[in-house]
Amino acid sequence: MNRAFTVVAALLLAGLAQSSAPALAAPLAATVTAGTVKVTIHYTGKGTVDASHKVWVWLFDTPNIGPGATPIDQVSIDQNDMDAVFQGVATEKVYIAAAFDETGSMMGDAPPPTGTPIGILGANGAASPVQSGAKEAAVLTFNDTLRMP
Repeated sequence: MNRAFTVVAALLLAGLAQSSAPALAAPLAATVTAGTVKVTIHYTGKGTVDASHKVWVWLFDTPNIGPGATPIDQVSIDQNDMDAVFQGVATEKVYIAAAFDETGSMMGDAPPPTGTPIGILGANGAASPVQSGAKEAAVLTFNDTLRMP
């Protein structure tokens, strides 16, 4: 499964590269008391998020979501505007990526298919950190604009 995560990371980075945003240097990971990370997923594309068309959400410990970056966790949600919750996160700062399963074929054991709508929490294609243990949920809004290459 780690190979699948690495491939997901590589493909998400390729999508970010298309946005021509500069790559960020990886911060030193800080180990902290395990906390919870919550991110509200708001998909505004043409599809409907439901049990057959989920949004898969990945948690990374680096902003360099690409080759060599392996997600530290993943969850899927089956309702729009729902919180993706990651329990026991022992990294101080984390980064979030998501993909909408518009074909209903994703199982979480492989990267999203080419053409799948994806989103990265951040601005201008650069990943922004989320603090583990934050009281407020972060919000990741994405649509059909950025797609897996």
